[in-house]
Formats: sequence, C-alpha cells, structure tokens
Amino acid sequence: MPIDETLDPGLSKHFISAMAARRSGNVDRAAELLRKILKEEPRLAEPRMELAGLLMETGQPEEAASEASEAVRILEAGGQWTEDLPENVVLSLAYSILGEALRKTLDNDDVVFGDPEVWKEKLEASQRALKRASELDAGNDHAQYWSWNPENEE
Repeated sequence: MPIDETLDPGLSKHFISAMAARRSGNVDRAAELLRKILKEEPRLAEPRMELAGLLMETGQPEEAASEASEAVRILEAGGQWTEDLPENVVLSLAYSILGEALRKTLDNDDVVFGDPEVWKEKLEASQRALKRASELDAGNDHAQYWSWNPENEE
C-alpha cells in the first residue's frame, strides 16, 4: 500500500529532478535533492534507495548500506511511495542495493585487515540480503547472480 497521498507534491518534483540530475552526471545535485526530500519526509524508501546507489557510486558503501537498510525497513512496514512497480520488485531492489553495499564494504582496509569475524558477518549479511532479493523477484538478475552459492548445488 502506498504512503498516503497527502504528501507535498513538491517531493515528487524533487525526486524527478534528482533522477534527471543523476542521469546527467550531476551526482552532487542529485544527492542534495534526495537529502532534501528525506529531510522533509524521512519515511520514503525510494529516495533512500537512490541515495544509497549514489553513495555506492561515490565510494561510500557504509553510508549506502545504512540508507539501504532503512529503505528495507520502511518497505517491509508497507511504506512504498510509488505504484510504478509491484511491492515485491521494489523490496527486491532495496535488498539488492543493501547486499551490494555490504559486499562493497568488504573491500575496506579496516574490514579486510581487521577482525575476521567482522568480515565474515558482513559477507553473510550481504549474501542474506541478495538471497532475499532473489527470492522476492526471480527477475532480479543482479541478485540472482550474486546470491548464487556453488555449495548449494547438488
């Protein structure tokens, strides 16, 4: 069920402008607009998902994982904003972004050369998120690819 329609219509305009800025390569402007939306209405998952993607693109996987995790929480509580895609597809995308962000945190020197248990926990959390993404939407090829585990094959 979408978030109530009493939201400021300007939020949609900001979201469309943020997507246009991202497509044109103006990552800073896109992030600024997404943060403006989230400041006004923090319960929107879709801007968080887009912001998480931008954060990954700019080498900030920890921050991306935080935004993606919050998007998953919002979506699981029934807080989908748009009706353009089915709920399972949007939730699958959020889990996929979360899994990818967690996977990218594994490249951080503090994680690589730190506590092996922390590295293992992050890897397993990434795999769980990508597995959940692939369960929610079999058409999510990215999640299908990254959640595949040869140890599960017979």
